Amino acid sequence: MERSRKRNAEVTRARILAAAKQAFSNTGYSHTGIREVAALAGTSSTLVLRYYGSKIGLFEAALRDSMPDHEVVRPPYAEFATALTKMLRDNPGATDSMLMIAMASGEREAATIAAQIFTELNIVPVGAALGDPDGKVRALQMAILGIGFVFFIKHLPLTIFDERETDSICDWFTQSVLNVLEPDRRIH
Repeated sequence: MERSRKRNAEVTRARILAAAKQAFSNTGYSHTGIREVAALAGTSSTLVLRYYGSKIGLFEAALRDSMPDHEVVRPPYAEFATALTKMLRDNPGATDSMLMIAMASGEREAATIAAQIFTELNIVPVGAALGDPDGKVRALQMAILGIGFVFFIKHLPLTIFDERETDSICDWFTQSVLNVLEPDRRIH
């Protein structure tokens, strides 16, 4: 009986986190409520609060859960940049963390937590993988490119662009990421 209860709790927590990622990435921190997340997860707001303590606790857990593993940032960088573009364009779940970060900026407490988690789980490991002297700077440059790309391609789709133009924007993004990853190849 105890094992079944624990398994159900894990399943419920996973449903809550999935619902929170969906809500925070679609409507932002300030426009997402505990009741909305609970309804999306098919549970009660009381249970959400029992597991995560508060809306900000839920946001932190959802953001941590949505952050990708950055061990894949390694040469050959052209392949990485191409795969990154494809993943961000085609995989909706891959963009949750970026949209959650971008849309938390209007709420001080959420922005502070987003900055802390993003630094810990993205800037520091990607910067270390890229190495000195400017790995952290290049990690942030890639993040700036990525968040902007995701925001305009996925969250705020500009319908004036046809498929060919969207492909051109994706090619630009891929090349821009590659320029950050291989700064010695840049034209100054």
